[in-house]
Amino acid sequence: MGGCDSSPCLEAAQVERDTQGTSTGYFEQHGCRFTAVIPTNVFGPHDNFNIEDGHVLPGLIHKVYLAKQTGSALTVWGTGKPRRQFIYSMDLARLFLWVLREYDEVEPIILSVGEEDEVSIREAAEAITEAMDFRGEVVFDTSKADGQFKKTASNAKLRRYLPGFEFTPFSQAVKETCAWFSANYANARK
Repeated sequence: MGGCDSSPCLEAAQVERDTQGTSTGYFEQHGCRFTAVIPTNVFGPHDNFNIEDGHVLPGLIHKVYLAKQTGSALTVWGTGKPRRQFIYSMDLARLFLWVLREYDEVEPIILSVGEEDEVSIREAAEAITEAMDFRGEVVFDTSKADGQFKKTASNAKLRRYLPGFEFTPFSQAVKETCAWFSANYANARK
């Protein structure tokens, strides 16, 4: 749950670059319109809630669930200061359908909430503890690295196409995800 210096993260970045090159090549050679969509930090029901190798929000949801069950403190890695753009999987699904039906460019498009909707890890932890009614102690383990402070992605291109698209408010999306995880704990990926 740190920065983008891990092998899977670097591999994902390489895949994005390769996909863009492949899309451009197919268009230039064959006239086929393929593109790449680049979502920011996705979360929602059916996510990978593994604490060790899942993404930050689902991992935190799982940690809060366990802390509440055991009556222990919640430990969040780092200072909680880094900021991220989180996109709810249900919003992303709606945007994927729009891309398939309407987006006609070869150039990739970033699917993300706006820069103004960045959330700190501390704010994310607070939203999760509130959604799960966790009343225990929250400890930020500053011996763990924060990772990159910001990974801001511009959604200006998306907004040119869909200026009126309404993202699910972060707190509502977190509540829905926490409710799903709690109701499906036995079968959730963890």
